[in-house]
Amino acid sequence: MNLKPRILILTASLVVVSAIAAWGMVRELGEGIIEEWALRHAEKQVLYDKARTLQPVLREIALARQLANSQQIREWTRDPDNPQLTRRAIAEMETFRLNFADRNYFIALLGNGRYYYNNAEDEFGGRQYRYALDPDKAEDRWFYDIIQQQRDMHINVNPDVNLGVTKLWIDVLIRDGQKIVGVAGTGLDLTRFIREVVDSGQPGITSLFVDHGGAIQAYRDQRMIDFASITKKPGERNSLDLLLDRDTDRQAVKAAMKELETSGVTVVSRFVEVQGKRYLAGVAYLPEIDWYEITLLDLDTLLPISSFTGILTVYALTLLGALALFNFAMGRFVLGPLAELETAVSRVQLGEFPPESLSSGRTDEIGRLMLHFRSMAQSLLQSKQELESKVRERTEALDRLTKIDPLTELLNRRGMSGRIDEEISRAGREDGRFGILWLDIDDFKDINDRHGHVLGDLALKTVAEIIRSVVRPYDSAARWGGDEFLVLVRDCDEARLRALGERIRQAIEACDRLRAADGSALRLGASIGGALGDGGRDSEAVLHDADRALYVAKNAGRNRVELAPPAA
Repeated sequence: MNLKPRILILTASLVVVSAIAAWGMVRELGEGIIEEWALRHAEKQVLYDKARTLQPVLREIALARQLANSQQIREWTRDPDNPQLTRRAIAEMETFRLNFADRNYFIALLGNGRYYYNNAEDEFGGRQYRYALDPDKAEDRWFYDIIQQQRDMHINVNPDVNLGVTKLWIDVLIRDGQKIVGVAGTGLDLTRFIREVVDSGQPGITSLFVDHGGAIQAYRDQRMIDFASITKKPGERNSLDLLLDRDTDRQAVKAAMKELETSGVTVVSRFVEVQGKRYLAGVAYLPEIDWYEITLLDLDTLLPISSFTGILTVYALTLLGALALFNFAMGRFVLGPLAELETAVSRVQLGEFPPESLSSGRTDEIGRLMLHFRSMAQSLLQSKQELESKVRERTEALDRLTKIDPLTELLNRRGMSGRIDEEISRAGREDGRFGILWLDIDDFKDINDRHGHVLGDLALKTVAEIIRSVVRPYDSAARWGGDEFLVLVRDCDEARLRALGERIRQAIEACDRLRAADGSALRLGASIGGALGDGGRDSEAVLHDADRALYVAKNAGRNRVELAPPAA
């Protein structure tokens, strides 16, 4: 072997060994700096979020206390059936409504259970008395639980089933002397509260609020919020445990919460793991609202370790420059680098990133040109990848919009038609059969006419949830149109199709979740027609049979299941 390749091999080996050693040192140093910085940043971020959270809430609490302590309200609670006192009390409530941030209030009286409410639109002006609370109803248990706990002020995220609204409720006890006579307060729009207070909008920073039991009260993903925590047992709540991956992290955060209560410190920080990623959790106690704020800092986003690779890059480029200079001494001062750069430009034109071997250790004009080109090409590739990712996301979202019914989140007519065609093809290949159930809600027009379209939409959602809970994971369900639903059942025979139809019908008939404006249960019924299909029949034929069976079920008295006779 000649001397030149030997020197090249030795030089390359030294470059690799030095780069590996430098990378290890830089990474260790960088992680240490990140942890030290993160601990300090977490404390400041949590204190900032605490002040930002309390500012809008404390004002509402102060107004709610004033409403509960109003002389007119107290006098009225002693004689709530007195028309004159009632008018004065409602006038007082309306005055406070104009001062609350969301322009709404509520008052519930313990003596007669009457619940008064009005909102920003003055929707219930002149009829503020909405309904009577019942201690035997689950949706009204929040009121009696608050009375029983005797806490002067309570904040709770709770859906009001009777009013059909979900808010962050501020509840303040109304006392006449030492006697508790009711509850007064207001509700903050939950979505706006999360957008303006909980979701800071800063990349890598996530805030949430929990109560003493760890139940999630406010979080940017509303599906994780534990609504009506006050009426639930600990095991039924959506708690902080759902976010944290490890039991050790759960215990660490709970210990931090207890430390805040006893030690007098303002912020406690702990490293935790969420969905496989390492976060720094800053915990603060908000005694004014009796909540804990937990701020999760994603260190990989806020201060990635790649920020410290510049030192290693400079070192590596310096070594590569020395190697390049050696090559230049062999006669490749200009032509070699230019040819290499030309090759890199050609690869970028083909959509590829320039090769890692592209020299960038030079300090003259050509070296700087190569360094800038690498940065430009990397930025170009990154922008291209981001654009492709966004296009892919938008395409998937558009496809979902065209195939999913927005009200029930089931397939729509277009989506189900595609599924049926796919199932016919599969049945043809495997010599199998499938079933179609065509479901129509009985007297649905009467529900809309008597109770309004809001309750009608809720009825459609309820039926969709029932269907989703009954069918198998690999079967398909769709809102076919109006108050009609379609269920596609794979690998089916007549007995299985009839049994599934009966289960759906019985589940709908047994549902008692819907409530009319007067609080009475609204019962539903459904007529169902079914038909079997195979690979030898098209979708129109099978749907026609199912439609005829549905027509038979309707004419036979409704709320029943009928199957079309097997095709000849």
